[in-house]
Amino acid sequence: MGKKYCFLILAVILSVFILNPSASAQDSQTIVPVLDELDEELLESYDDIIEPQSIADPIYYFNYAMYAFNDFFYFAAIKPIATGYKAITPVPVRKGVNNFFHNLLFPVRFANNLLQGKIMDAGTEIEIFLINSTIGILGFGQIAQNEFGLHTSNEDLGQTLGSYSIGNGFYLVLPIIGPSTLRDTVGLAGDYFLTPVNYVEPWELSSGIKAYDSINATSFRLGDYEALKEAALDPYVAIRDAYIQARKEKIKE
Repeated sequence: MGKKYCFLILAVILSVFILNPSASAQDSQTIVPVLDELDEELLESYDDIIEPQSIADPIYYFNYAMYAFNDFFYFAAIKPIATGYKAITPVPVRKGVNNFFHNLLFPVRFANNLLQGKIMDAGTEIEIFLINSTIGILGFGQIAQNEFGLHTSNEDLGQTLGSYSIGNGFYLVLPIIGPSTLRDTVGLAGDYFLTPVNYVEPWELSSGIKAYDSINATSFRLGDYEALKEAALDPYVAIRDAYIQARKEKIKE
């Protein structure tokens, strides 16, 4: 029941802002730097020159509030926990955990490769999953990639919708998850049903597993977000532009 109420509350909040965009529109770019953890793909994009990206941001105040919340949450909870976890957990263990959760997302990658007509890539995903789930011991070892030279195609429903020429819609910052768009948020909802961890009961256990996955992943990227905040004149805009650019490049692949 808890999950249903959380989704209901979020849906109501989003509906208010979406139905009343003029009440929350904001063109100013003099914004206090904020955000929480960023995914690896987005962080890697900061190594390149980020060109200004055009996307509507009609619910600025909602996005800014989520941005501020995520930033606070990162420094108050995620970073301290990830730092402590990194200090006591050997690198091979953390890498194994990363590999396990990556292997677990096979249904998402497989389905979206099929939806995009990438039949060969979908077949490769099956090979990788079978090899890593058996020889790689439930995916803790990436034998398929390291020994057989197979390559994963990290596709999601947001990318699939983009490949169908469906636009971003407007920019959206989600609590905990971070930067997104209306299209990618719809994609997240679709991918939710293909993610095995979401079927673990009770929902508190499922949430705990996902939180552990997040902390483990963050332990490899400590300092990246801090460096971004120091380097960017306006981190909110920098993160928004980098996210849109990264997603555009992923859809082109």
